[in-house]
Amino acid sequence: MVDVFISYSRDNKARVADIASAVTAAGYDVWWDAELPPHRSYGDVITEKIGSAKAAIVVWSHTSAASEWVRAEADVARNQKKLVQTAIDDVMPPLPFNQIQFADLSDWNGDPSHGGWRKVLMSLEELCGREAVAAAPTTPAPVSRIAPPPAASDWQAAPPSQKSSFLPWALLGLAIVAVALLAWKLLQPAPTAPGATSVADAPAQPAANSAVAPDDAAPSVDAGPAEAFTLAAVINDPEGFTNIRAERSAQSEILGKVLDGEKFLTYKQSGAWWRVRKADGTTGFMFRKYIRLVEGPAPTIPAGAAPTGVGGSGVVIPDSSDRLLSADELGNYSALELRVARNEIFARNGFRFSDPSLRAHFSQFDWYRPTSDTVALSATEKANVALLKSAEAAAR
Repeated sequence: MVDVFISYSRDNKARVADIASAVTAAGYDVWWDAELPPHRSYGDVITEKIGSAKAAIVVWSHTSAASEWVRAEADVARNQKKLVQTAIDDVMPPLPFNQIQFADLSDWNGDPSHGGWRKVLMSLEELCGREAVAAAPTTPAPVSRIAPPPAASDWQAAPPSQKSSFLPWALLGLAIVAVALLAWKLLQPAPTAPGATSVADAPAQPAANSAVAPDDAAPSVDAGPAEAFTLAAVINDPEGFTNIRAERSAQSEILGKVLDGEKFLTYKQSGAWWRVRKADGTTGFMFRKYIRLVEGPAPTIPAGAAPTGVGGSGVVIPDSSDRLLSADELGNYSALELRVARNEIFARNGFRFSDPSLRAHFSQFDWYRPTSDTVALSATEKANVALLKSAEAAAR
C-alpha cells in the first residue's frame, strides 16, 4: 500500500515530477507513473492503486482538466474521500470538482513555506495519519534526475595513488563528524519525564478562582482546576490554518489544526506560545501572534428574558451538583443559559450574589437561600463550573 497516488496529464510530467519528489521528501510513499504490466488494463490498475492509497493528489492543468482519465481518477478519489486537489496552471478544477477547495501551486518553486504547498501537506497529514517530514527550502528535483551512486567496480578500478590519497582524508572527515556529534550530545539539557514541564517552560497559570468563581465571587471561594480555558479566540493567520503543537516549538509534534473562523479556547499567559484547547478536547501550544481573542463581556439577564429552564422551572441543569457534565451535552445551550447554569451551582450552596441580574433571577426560587459571600464546592461542582465557564466563553 502506498501513501499517495498522483493523477496528472502526461504533458505536465516535468512539473509533476517536482511534486512527486517533494511528497517523497516529506516522508510519504508515492505512486504517480503508470508502469503497467502488459496483461492488465489501465483502468483496473488505476482503480487498484487509488483504492490502496491513503490520499490522491490530482494535478489540474489546462490539459488535465480536459482529460477524461484524470477526471475519472479524481471522481474515484472524491468518492473515497481522499481527494487532494492542486492546480499548476491558471485554471479552476472542472465541474463538479470546482466545488471542492484546491491548492494553487502555479507559482510554487519547491519552497516548503509556500501557502499552497502547506495546504497540500496539511491534507496529507490528515489523510495519511502522520506529520510530514520537515524539508529544507530548496527546489526539489525529480527522482529521475538523481544520479545513482558510483558502482563498486569504479572504486576498485581506481589507481593506487587515488586510493592512498583519499583514505586519510576520509578518516579525518569521519573523526571530525564524531567529535562534533559528541560535543552536541554533551551540550544537550537533561531529559525530563514524559509529559513533564520544566520550571522555565511552565506556562503562566491564571488565578484558580477564575475557573470556579461566579461572576461576582469574593477571592475566598474554593480554588478550582489550575488551568482554566476561559477566553474564546480565533486564529489570525493569512495561511488559513494554524497548527497546535505538543511543545513550545515549531518543530514539535503537531497535535491538531485550527482553521480560519474556527473558535477555540485559551487564557492569558506570558511568552510567545500559549496553551489552547479545541472543541474536541485537543490541547497544546499555539504561537501567540496567530491568536486573536474574541472574548466579550458576560451576558446579563434582561428582565423577562431569563432562561425557562427544565419544565419552566428556570433551572437550566438541575443535577449539575450531583454528576459530572460532558462537553457534548453543553453544545446546544446559549451563552446566557451557560452563565445561569454555572451560577446556579453557587446559588444552591447559598452564595450571596452582588450582580443585580443574577440576584433577581435566583431570588424568584423558593430553594434559593443566600447565606454567605463564600462557598465550598465539591470536586464535582468545581469540575462542572470550569467546564461551563469554558463552554460559555466558546458560545459568545
